[in-house]
Amino acid sequence: MTPELSVIVPTYNRSAVLARCIDALCRQTCDKAVFEIIVSDDGSQDDTAAVVEALAQRQPVAIRYLHQPNAGANRARNRAIGMARGRLLLLINDDTIAVPGMVAEHLAEHARHPQTHVAVLGRMTVSPEIAVSRLAPLHLDRAFVGLRDGAVLDWRAFFTCNVSVKKALLERGGLFEERMRYHEDLELAWRLSAHGLQVVYRASALGWHHHFLDEDEFLSIAAREALSLHTWAQLAPAARPMLASLGYEPAARGARRWRRRLLAIAVNRRTEAPWRWLARSLPPRPAPFRQMSLAIYDQLYQSRKRAALRRLQHRDT
Repeated sequence: MTPELSVIVPTYNRSAVLARCIDALCRQTCDKAVFEIIVSDDGSQDDTAAVVEALAQRQPVAIRYLHQPNAGANRARNRAIGMARGRLLLLINDDTIAVPGMVAEHLAEHARHPQTHVAVLGRMTVSPEIAVSRLAPLHLDRAFVGLRDGAVLDWRAFFTCNVSVKKALLERGGLFEERMRYHEDLELAWRLSAHGLQVVYRASALGWHHHFLDEDEFLSIAAREALSLHTWAQLAPAARPMLASLGYEPAARGARRWRRRLLAIAVNRRTEAPWRWLARSLPPRPAPFRQMSLAIYDQLYQSRKRAALRRLQHRDT
């Protein structure tokens, strides 16, 4: 029986959480024959291959394993998409832990919306099994704030932590841009929007994010985001006005330019340590203290991102 849906899981050196991810997929309430799992290994040096092989031997779901030399998650995703047998593709991360009905919810939503251009976004939030990071509201949770269940959204809601799409749409609009290591989902979705992409949000297609985001990791993402925005702008100059909404404004003018200069004096790598200490020291309650802490972290992140964009701009001039 050819599976209806292929779950695409790129991974790299995270065998423990990958095992949780696969185990959760194998506990889905839907018929196990209607989907397959494709684990695409981006050159892991741990025991990922052995873990996947052991799970494949004892689980009722078809599990396929691909391995490549380390080349990035996007190449791993693209290889898996090329091997997928399902007409539907469910794109998740190796730390996405599906609740038992997640796959069924994606399948049901596509049955309600059979049009090729309609994708389905499931909800993601921090796993109850791990400590809640105070930075979660600035990262994954921020993407889902204000989304209404059943809403039809545009390409900006295409997040590869838990999104399903018709394979035929990717065959029309292209695959993931392998030169990008951040915002690759949005870059793909932006191209798919030319083919009419719409995203239906289904909150009951829930996945738990089994990853604790610490302070150092959060701030380190800024440089990666800056590089990806810069790469995107180079690859698609027509996208530059739109990229301003994602923070790509290397040449701000007027009042915004002066505001940035003042912020750069107050918040920069030399002043970062005391700001981090203050943000870390503020208690989570009452709410105003929590909001102040988040505002400081957000400014620290944006400061790093703007500095990285300036360096990239100077490099190319």
